[in-house]
Amino acid sequence: MKFIYFTDSHLRATSPKSRLDNFFESSLEKHKEVFDLANKYQVDAVLHGGDLFDRPDVSISVVSQFSKLLMNLLAPFYIISGNHDIYGHNPDTVQRTMLGLLNSIGLIHLLNEGPLIMDKDKKVKIYGTPYIYGMDREENRQRYIIKDRGDEDYVLHLIHGFLVDEPINEAIPHTLVSDIVETKADVVLTGHYHTGFKTQHINGKYFINPGAIARISNNLVEINRKPKIILITLEDEIHIEEIYLKSAKPGNEILDRTEIEQHRFKKAKLHEFQELIEATTDFSKTDVFELIEEIASTEKINQDVRSEALERVSQVQEAESGL
Repeated sequence: MKFIYFTDSHLRATSPKSRLDNFFESSLEKHKEVFDLANKYQVDAVLHGGDLFDRPDVSISVVSQFSKLLMNLLAPFYIISGNHDIYGHNPDTVQRTMLGLLNSIGLIHLLNEGPLIMDKDKKVKIYGTPYIYGMDREENRQRYIIKDRGDEDYVLHLIHGFLVDEPINEAIPHTLVSDIVETKADVVLTGHYHTGFKTQHINGKYFINPGAIARISNNLVEINRKPKIILITLEDEIHIEEIYLKSAKPGNEILDRTEIEQHRFKKAKLHEFQELIEATTDFSKTDVFELIEEIASTEKINQDVRSEALERVSQVQEAESGL
């Protein structure tokens, strides 16, 4: 069986300030190439690691044009919701989003609830774990781990979280590959961290983040990175192939660093680091949630009250969107 995996499209109508080109047109071109490759290789499914859209209420024109591309895809499209796809970092709101709309009309298939079993020449079980608030807190780390398996030949696990191959700033919640090697999944496919990391092969298991297909930040890492997808072939062994997108232009042609280059060396380095984090994290939302969690922990408020507070924040965000 064959699968194509990619992640973090962040489809949007407007161009980020760091882009010199038309971001949406470039995004459509890259997705067309991905779907053409899927048809060429006759894959059994296309898998997406979340953040298909840059916000839950992205414009109808964006959804419409992307849907036209989906209609030319011969294989089914399976996805989990990322933090940008939902309201208030709450996956329960997904059915009221544009991602939920595409799911309801059958153009895509959400893996947020329950595993998918595909039985062809091999029996494959695919789990999907969507993003939740506090995804990478220690108490939520078990979400990365598949604990049981049956008679399936292979188990794939899609998860939208800050999984990395080596430690980063300890102030930023993240999960290390070494923390989850006990999982019974054969292949762990993650996103969220736009830079990605080199594929890890540990104890016969693969841990993969190819990086975001979208380049939004103008830091040096993103300028030097070229978007790619993963072709997974499951035969008697697992074969992983990286395919760089020909439609993705060199970073120095599409990313504007004028503002950064005006900073002094130290300020530029600090700015680059800040932008790298902002490409993954929405601080305008996270601050509210962090405040709720901090107050709840300090005052020893029970979990039901915490959950109600977080739910009300997500309701306000949804109401402000006008949907």
